[in-house]
Amino acid sequence: MKSKTKKRVLKIAVVLAVMLLLYFTALQLLLRTSMGTECHIRNFYREPKNTLDVAVIGCSEMYADFSPPIAYDHSGFTSYNLAYEGAPGRFYNSMLTEFLSRQDPQLVVFEVNGFFYNQEYCEREGSRRKWLDNMDMNANWAELIRTEIPREEQLSYYLRMIKYHSNWERPEGQMKRAYNLLLNNKYDVSMMKSFGTRTTNRSKKIVKRKGAPRFNDYGRKQFADTLAFCQEQGLENVLFIHAPHQDHLEEDTEKELYDAITAAGYDYIDLDDYADEIGIDMETDFYNRDHLNVFGNEKCTKYLADYITENYDINTDHSEKTDKQWEQCAEYTINAFEVLKQRTLDNEDAAYSEFTDMTEEGKTRRDNYQKRKSKKLEEGDPEFIEEAEAENEDMAPEDQIVINK
Repeated sequence: MKSKTKKRVLKIAVVLAVMLLLYFTALQLLLRTSMGTECHIRNFYREPKNTLDVAVIGCSEMYADFSPPIAYDHSGFTSYNLAYEGAPGRFYNSMLTEFLSRQDPQLVVFEVNGFFYNQEYCEREGSRRKWLDNMDMNANWAELIRTEIPREEQLSYYLRMIKYHSNWERPEGQMKRAYNLLLNNKYDVSMMKSFGTRTTNRSKKIVKRKGAPRFNDYGRKQFADTLAFCQEQGLENVLFIHAPHQDHLEEDTEKELYDAITAAGYDYIDLDDYADEIGIDMETDFYNRDHLNVFGNEKCTKYLADYITENYDINTDHSEKTDKQWEQCAEYTINAFEVLKQRTLDNEDAAYSEFTDMTEEGKTRRDNYQKRKSKKLEEGDPEFIEEAEAENEDMAPEDQIVINK
């Protein structure tokens, strides 16, 4: 009798294991938020534990303006941009929690633009899912869903398949994602440590906001919560920065940031105030008003790396294995930058991320995809129309993709 019971339990366990395997396999195939965001976040978990000297947390400004491998080559410290497009400051605390769960950084750097988003933006489903659907399913993730998501919506966050099951109807997009994931996972770690740019100094991908961002009451509260959270964690070395922008912060916003940060015992630097020292050319070093191109990135990275090493006692002694891996990453990134610089001078205006194939063959494949995409749009393919409509939201009217419906 006991033998039969054991066999029955074993069979049930095997069935459940197979069902779970099938579920997570299907989810991996069907999940899709933003390819860049997915890699920026998931590549963080691929970094060997306790090998990162500096934590960098923020929005797209950080992966566009700061290159950890370039900083390593220049100053010797290791770092990672745990950053993604439009990351709300409301999630900065959970992003820091994730960083501290795997790494023991000597310095934490926050880029402040995430605190300028309003409540409506932060509570959009897309804003939430970019972080929640790409982070590890751990206690921090579960608690974040419990506290941040309305109860009636929580199930689709816990069980992501509820949200993404219909993506089988979009095979072209899922195949493109699968190909990019293969490129992304080619090496043991992300060679560029979270990176994104466009090869131009005047992109069709515009910034829709008019003027410099300003605090609102909602963002101000998230900012105060992050300062308090850093203190609760016992962090001593915390640097808040404002990355270079063509629209500079208003004086009252600047003062509010500085006063609150220094009152909490931390440091603040607005890199706009040091544009001349950095060597930033406002005409040639940005790809749009909010983001540097690779020319600006290289200058900003070296300046910020020097600032960090001059103002913080960062121990840059690493194991031989860690240094070897980072030397490879630096070499890869330096070579990639040389390619991207030329394509920027050619005003290609194409998007690149850490997973992008930088070779001429890769460029040809992307060009062919764009031609295929144009043809599909002419034919009224709904999947490509959906993708084009999303792209048009960030473009000036004269640059928008023509869509035939």
